[in-house]
Amino acid sequence: MLKKVLATAILVVFLHAENEKFQVIANNLNTKNNILVANGDVVVFSPSYYITAQKIIHDKDKNTLELFDDVVIVKNNNVQTKSDYAFLDLNTDDLYQKPNIFYEEKSAIWINSKESDKKNDLITLGKSILSSCDCVDPDWSIRSSSMDYDTKDMWINTYNTTLYVKDFPVIYTPYLGFSTDTRRRTGLLIPLLGYSRNEGFYYNQPIYFAPAPNYDIELVPQIRTNRGYGSYLYFRYADSPDSMLRIGTGYFKEKDSYVKEHNLRNDEHYGFNLDYERVNLFADTFDSKDGLYASIRYLNDVEFNSLEDSRYQESIEKKIESKINYVYDTPNYLLGAYSRYYIDTQKESNADTLQELPKLQAHSYTRPLFFDRLLYSTDLKYTNHYKREGLTADQYEFSIPVSYSFSLFDDYLTLTLKNQITANKLKYKNESSIDFEDATFVENSTSVILNSDLIKPYENYIHTMNLSAEYNHFNTVTEEGDLYSISTDNAQLSPFPISESSDNIIFGLNQSIYDKEDLSQIINHRIRQSIIYDDADNAKLHNLENQITYNYGLGQISNKVVYNHQDKEFIEHSSNFTFNYEDYYLGLGYYMSKDTPNSGKEELESYNIATSYKLSHDYKITYSTTYDLERDYRSKEAISFNINDMCWNFDIRLERETEPASTNDLTPIRQDIFYVQLVLKPLGTLKQQFELKRND
Repeated sequence: MLKKVLATAILVVFLHAENEKFQVIANNLNTKNNILVANGDVVVFSPSYYITAQKIIHDKDKNTLELFDDVVIVKNNNVQTKSDYAFLDLNTDDLYQKPNIFYEEKSAIWINSKESDKKNDLITLGKSILSSCDCVDPDWSIRSSSMDYDTKDMWINTYNTTLYVKDFPVIYTPYLGFSTDTRRRTGLLIPLLGYSRNEGFYYNQPIYFAPAPNYDIELVPQIRTNRGYGSYLYFRYADSPDSMLRIGTGYFKEKDSYVKEHNLRNDEHYGFNLDYERVNLFADTFDSKDGLYASIRYLNDVEFNSLEDSRYQESIEKKIESKINYVYDTPNYLLGAYSRYYIDTQKESNADTLQELPKLQAHSYTRPLFFDRLLYSTDLKYTNHYKREGLTADQYEFSIPVSYSFSLFDDYLTLTLKNQITANKLKYKNESSIDFEDATFVENSTSVILNSDLIKPYENYIHTMNLSAEYNHFNTVTEEGDLYSISTDNAQLSPFPISESSDNIIFGLNQSIYDKEDLSQIINHRIRQSIIYDDADNAKLHNLENQITYNYGLGQISNKVVYNHQDKEFIEHSSNFTFNYEDYYLGLGYYMSKDTPNSGKEELESYNIATSYKLSHDYKITYSTTYDLERDYRSKEAISFNINDMCWNFDIRLERETEPASTNDLTPIRQDIFYVQLVLKPLGTLKQQFELKRND
């Protein structure tokens, strides 16, 4: 009986390495001549290691461990290995294993090799198989004659390497190296390869520099063999915990043959972007805050954007806007300084493009005047309307609204009386064929506003309703000088329009139905109708706006219409529908506007479709299109097939797009492009782009 108890007892001893203390737990322990032998469900652990085996031999003089049968080693709760035999030097952490399965949890990579030998930070592996997929039957794997893994730099080198999809060899290369580190680090990023019938072979190779935690640099050279060559540079810098600076610049040189063939205005494309955000720049008190936002864009033509790396490419617009905003905000007032600069890429010169350099604002928030319910605020603005050629102006705007509100009928109705004085001053300057007289326009408006907020609960729903009626009367106090649309219709003054307001009455209804349990909105309905009075006090109905949105659990249905009573037509109409059920998604959209005598809108009509279907857990097909019915062409159409597995991702996409170009006749470029992207997680991404057809 005593022998059985001793045979099943768990024995514990302590081993001492140079840097840490190990504990050994086993069914049987024997020590002879400084050699410790442990047998039966052996567990060895320390702050860095957790080791299991069926047998270990510990040499106390050499401070080494030999491990036999079902050896599992876990290092720092990340790297795991399994082998039949292992030899560990506790002094140096050197480790030999045979055969070996190596697994790193952070990158989810496993390596199966005949043997491995770790010295310092380098693990040398013999004939090996590597993957991040299932170990039994991986979807993809890399098989090589040998590998090595730098555990400090987290970099794997493989030699005589073949990429397999299942059991089929796909690609062979004598060498392949990649990082398993997801942290910021200097090195080469995934290149982009492509081929175009017009542009030839395309190669884009990002080079990333991360010299410090708070800034990095990325250089992206590219070559298009039939078109030209160039490079883009990106710089990111966090100068404080509350700020971020991003700078991008680039240059591309076209070949003369490409410029002539495609009728381009320029053979060189260049520009730069600067974005800066900063909060708490000067404000340092609890009740004040400030912020600076700058977005500066300069380019000589639209190709500067279209040639950019797709990771940084913004929407390619014909008109480029730069802006700088600064706001200082306190509970009592707000100070703002804003600038706007526009570049029309379809113009050879923007000398006559109107800019706002700068616009200044001082605004005081609503506060009591004499007593609590009598409220007022003030707003002062200055705008420098500037352009290098043509008429410019300084504009001063000032407004003071004063309001008084009180409740009626036991708080069922709120009555607000409001009076507002608005003054505009225009000082014209610079070149003009006519000597315009500086203008002053002062207007006073009086408003009476009735408002009622109602709510009624039902068994499962809550119904809310807001009813409003507003009467606005306008009176011109001062009208002096040359004012566009008031005293003159001279086109040179059209950039500075000031118009007299007409008396009006506005009726509004906004009602919603909410789910009583989770307060989610089910239906929202808004309707707005205004009545406009002319100078002879003749009333006419203005646009009727009606919008309804229905959230039905599986998606949303919304519709908005605008009806013009004078033209007796719907001048604007938009409808949207979304449906999302299990593996299926559908989105439909339609927009229409009409250019009628009284609408003030463009003639537009288009629809868009977006749909996707998950064929299985990992497989999805999607389709999207935008069609311009007015111009009878598709601005964009794409169909794609996606496989998104735990260890790999595959995308095929066919896309037809239309984008602006700086051609001499301003004709946009239409092209069909076929995209292929394969992501082997975390090995990297293979991208391919084929241009199927291009019409200039």
